[in-house]
Amino acid sequence: MLRSVVAALVAASALSSFAQLSPIAQLPTGAAPLASNPSATKFTFVVAGDNRQARRGDPLTQPLLDIASRLKASPPSFIVWNGDTIFGKSAVGTAAEYTQFLGVWNSVPVPIFNAPGNHELVVQTNIPCDGKFSAELPDYSGAMLTTYQQSMGAPYGMFRYGNAAFLLLNTDDVPDLPIPTACDYNGFVSQAQLGALTASLTQLAADTTVAHIFVFMHRPIHDKGKSKLEALTETTSDYAARLQAFRKLLDGTANSKVTFVFASHDHLLYVYDNGSLQRTAPTTTIPTFIVTGGAGAPLSGCKSGTPAGSYFHYTTVTVDGANVSVAVEPLYGTTPCKSSS
Repeated sequence: MLRSVVAALVAASALSSFAQLSPIAQLPTGAAPLASNPSATKFTFVVAGDNRQARRGDPLTQPLLDIASRLKASPPSFIVWNGDTIFGKSAVGTAAEYTQFLGVWNSVPVPIFNAPGNHELVVQTNIPCDGKFSAELPDYSGAMLTTYQQSMGAPYGMFRYGNAAFLLLNTDDVPDLPIPTACDYNGFVSQAQLGALTASLTQLAADTTVAHIFVFMHRPIHDKGKSKLEALTETTSDYAARLQAFRKLLDGTANSKVTFVFASHDHLLYVYDNGSLQRTAPTTTIPTFIVTGGAGAPLSGCKSGTPAGSYFHYTTVTVDGANVSVAVEPLYGTTPCKSSS
């Protein structure tokens, strides 16, 4: 018991020594730079994710094109994407895919930011897992991360707008400790990123100019099945402990300004534990965790059933002083697994 307490104190001390998250740049789409607009207390932004194609070489998905068309006609202040912008999962050929994705937004006059997903940063293998799925593993060569940085920018960071702070995280970070088995990998957050996130949350909690903190990532903390960020098999490893430390940092009430945590990865709409789509900060409850993965990737569960929320969509977030509301924007209705055509 004493050893575990000491270890926890040492880990907390190490994390507290990190600098906060660095500023993250908007994607190179040609939109004018986002001004921080510190006096703004009423604005809207859009959150979406998972537009990638079903197969490598397929054309861009129709839902992605339709979202861009809608936002061109009625622009929000900015857009935050939660990853899987490309088919990827390969250390070669991804630069052209990024160019194709970014081209969609050239005519949309607002900035867009991205939190990368597994299709941007992991490699597909032929190692079977659960008798059905093949394992995906981090790209230890660093080639995929390098291409992402050259094409899209930094994989994690933060920006400010109005009375809010926006933290974009990388849930497929480069591992700094061993992964127990290939079939156990289910995302990663490095010690450096975890420390920077901890420092940022502490600093923002004390910043009187910040009323709201919004967090964005690809792999969710809460979801159905195995989509959420946690070890799949070996739950006593350092790897599992790291993921759990990350989850606990956000799944708590320590920071009363964090109202919503957005993720994607699962290709549907899911709101954890009936969380409210209307929140007021400061809050005494855990954030509302939303999975919004309906931007064009094949909808989840359509071959095995018709799960609720399995329809193409994006979300619009409205900030009005201390209040925040999230509106779900279906593209083609809310019938589960309805085609985009």
